[in-house]
Amino acid sequence: MELEQKLKAAVPLLSEGFLTHWEPILKQIEEQLDELKKKQNLLMEDLKNTNTLMESQENYEYIASSFSKLPQYYTKLQNIRNTMLTMLTRSKNMKQRATQLKLFKEQQLAQVAKKQQRERTFDQTVLAAKVVENNPIEQKDDVTKTNKKKKKERAKEKGKTKDRTVIRREIEFDSSSTVKEVPSTILETSSTVMETTSTIIEASSTITEASSTITESSSIINEESSTVIEDKDKNTREVDE
Repeated sequence: MELEQKLKAAVPLLSEGFLTHWEPILKQIEEQLDELKKKQNLLMEDLKNTNTLMESQENYEYIASSFSKLPQYYTKLQNIRNTMLTMLTRSKNMKQRATQLKLFKEQQLAQVAKKQQRERTFDQTVLAAKVVENNPIEQKDDVTKTNKKKKKERAKEKGKTKDRTVIRREIEFDSSSTVKEVPSTILETSSTVMETTSTIIEASSTITEASSTITESSSIINEESSTVIEDKDKNTREVDE
């Protein structure tokens, strides 16, 4: 009997202690569950709204078709990239060719300038030779007159008549030798003229060859640029399509 009474008296105390221990935890769980319910309700409402919008959207087919075209656009972009790489290699080759042509042209111009200088010097020598050819008699007369005067003075001083005859013979010999030297100089000048004309012809031929190579390179560059422009137009058209 006493045990039963003690148990009856302990039951309310145990129940109160149990409740005091678990009641706040249960309240927190209830609050969390309420928040979860609210969030789930909000999510459901958002999903319903999005579904209604997607169903009522007019551009859905257009968006789907555009997404289906994405791989095509990707392949086109890859083709454009490949064409750009080929264009870069072509442009590098064109630059190298242009530099080579510039160097060749500069070399040809330098050779032409050297030949022109040689021609000028040759012309000057020819003119000097012509002047000498035109005025040999006057120079000879002056030389002979001065020599005669000197020799006469010497003959007068010495008083010898034999020296006069010797001097005359020497003068005649000098005049004949100079007359023989003139045609030899003329022949030398004519040979040099022929050599310079041949060099001029060679220079003109080299200039024509250089101009032809330059025109060929310019035509090649124009063709490559036209092909590059056509590739660009094709790629832009494909992208627009």
